[in-house]
Order: sequence, then C-alpha cells, then structure tokens
Amino acid sequence: MANEITKPSLPKKVYDKIEENVVDLYIELELTIPINPIDIAKRLGYELHYLSEIKNPNEQKIISDAITHTCEGVSYFDSKHNTYLIWINDINSNYQPRLNFTIMHEIGHIRLGHKCDSILAEIEANFFAAYALVPSPLPGLMGCESFIDIADTFHVSIECAYNSSSRIRNWCDYGGPIKQYEKRLLNYFKNNTEME
Repeated sequence: MANEITKPSLPKKVYDKIEENVVDLYIELELTIPINPIDIAKRLGYELHYLSEIKNPNEQKIISDAITHTCEGVSYFDSKHNTYLIWINDINSNYQPRLNFTIMHEIGHIRLGHKCDSILAEIEANFFAAYALVPSPLPGLMGCESFIDIADTFHVSIECAYNSSSRIRNWCDYGGPIKQYEKRLLNYFKNNTEME
C-alpha cells in the first residue's frame, strides 16, 4: 500500500538502516538521477506486472482483489518463477511518477524483508520509496532550490517533491554529521561522469 503522505514515525536507527539500503542499491546498480524504477525491478530480477495486462477476468479479479486490499500494488515471492512478482494497479491511475513511487514502495518491501502487511511495514516501504526517489544528500548537489526543482530533476510528483523537501530541510537542520553511507552516495555522484 503506497501512500506518499504517510508521516513516518520510526526510530532513527531504522531510518538509517533504510537509507543505507537505498545507498547500497544506488551503488550496486550504478543508478543515475532520475532513477527508473521499472529498470531497477528488472535488474534486481523481479517480475513487474500491471493489472491492465491481465486478459483473463478470473485472474484479473484475484490480482485486483489483492491489490485492492493494499491499494496500489502488491509484491510476493513466487516459487514457481523463483523470483518476486510485483503487481501494480495502473487501471485507476497511469500517472508515471505515482506508478514509480508504487514500484519503489514494493521494491522496498522486498529489500527490507517484509513477510506480511503491517502498518510498520507500510511506513518503512513508504520511506524507502521516498528516499530512493529523492535521497536527502542529492538535491543540494544537483542544485535544487525548491520542491519544484526537486520534482523536475528527480521526475517525482509535486506531492513527493514537497514531502522530500521537508525531509531534506530536517536533514540539513538536524541531521548532525554526515553519515558514512551518505558520504559514499555523494562521492559516487561526484565521481559519476553521467551526472548532469
């Protein structure tokens, strides 16, 4: 259940763990800005499917019911295919920034090892998606001065950009010394010749 406006309430060490997981993903897959969640899912070996591609009405109802329970997406390990399947509800909305958030949310569930749905798992996956789409150290490096700049640079919705700008202000004002994984991310981007 991806919801960009959920206000996380997690211990600082959980935020740090999620942020480090995202940084590892950036470096492991050599990601550039803006990231492409569809490509990330494929490169991680996950199968990404959309509700609109199902032609069998019975199968569509089963998947639709699962997605409806979680709002916009669902992910699970499929032993038959020996990989994770991610299903995205693109019928009600095909707004790509919103779909990107949902895909990263489901990737977050997988990478964070969530086995069942819970409020805590949803908060963690939402934070994973938001941080993956707009890591706190990068807007400043990219010259973003407003949430509009963030939306344009990172190809995210205005809502996600606004929420990210609030998180980034807190990071700048109260984040304390820069963490080792943040240094790794900044160094990666400073040394990445594809960065614009």
